[in-house]
Amino acid sequence: MSKTLSLIIAMESATVQDLAVPLSSVNNQLGVDFRQIEVLLIDNGRYQLEDLEPLRVFNRLKFRYIKPAKIWNWPTAFEQGLMLATGDFVAFMGPNMQFNSVDVLQQVFAEIAVHPKTQLFSGLLLREDMQPDRSFTYEVEATTHLLRGRFINRALMMQSGITFEDFGAYTEPFVGQLVEAVAKEPQQLDKAVSVQFLGRTVSDAVLPPAPAKLQLDWVRMMARYLHLLQKLAPERYVQTLAKTIVRFYSQAGQDAAMTAQMAELTAQNAPQWPQVLAFVNNLQNADHTSTAPWNVEPSRFQAYLQRVSPLKAEVSAQS
Repeated sequence: MSKTLSLIIAMESATVQDLAVPLSSVNNQLGVDFRQIEVLLIDNGRYQLEDLEPLRVFNRLKFRYIKPAKIWNWPTAFEQGLMLATGDFVAFMGPNMQFNSVDVLQQVFAEIAVHPKTQLFSGLLLREDMQPDRSFTYEVEATTHLLRGRFINRALMMQSGITFEDFGAYTEPFVGQLVEAVAKEPQQLDKAVSVQFLGRTVSDAVLPPAPAKLQLDWVRMMARYLHLLQKLAPERYVQTLAKTIVRFYSQAGQDAAMTAQMAELTAQNAPQWPQVLAFVNNLQNADHTSTAPWNVEPSRFQAYLQRVSPLKAEVSAQS
């Protein structure tokens, strides 16, 4: 019987006790034929399981246990899992994650049956975090640009050549954005699909939250993303480039090192600069809100555009 879903878990040195949380949430799903599901456990961390016998308690699951000879980071683990998976759809988890309710897969499988052409199903993500006083906070967010809480057509990723290139904490949005750009008829589920626990003893390394402040890896990731987007979804390329440049100003435009990296990105996309400026001009003419950067500090915003202009970068390179 063909598989509907391959659930790929990067273990990251998790113990059997750690794995009990995500595996129980799968094993306890209701209303699904478990012959349609496979769980790929990628034992990628520094420390690996010595005894698989305790996993037999999850007797509804079909396991595929991959024990690499070398330590793999989680992007490599997911990449290998994707290559080995046989399901029509794939989902990705770390040891600090679980499904939010016992009917998640029932609902997802029902949606797959109703929408056979859909290549991406996205739910909501519930995140639990521990504060310094040991109290917990909870946040529900959309999974835009993420992999957590999503079910992705495996053939889509394979045929589009989408791979887990390592950009640190930005690997997930790199893959997530590419999937969003090429997926046909994406569907949004109106409930929390996955839960991620932060601040517990189990490792947070797999699919970590992005840093609060943009890091240099973000620019490097976006440069690669835009390069691939131009090939995979050229109709989205120019507007995405322009939005990236505007968004960057609000989040890191005052950082000299980051702005220098952004200038390199615009230089790589220099032929599109006139279209970028046209997009920005349209924004300025249409958005008169007091919070827009071209209204708050117009001279600084224009200076930023000059600093990242590929024309200036070209002059600097020749001088």
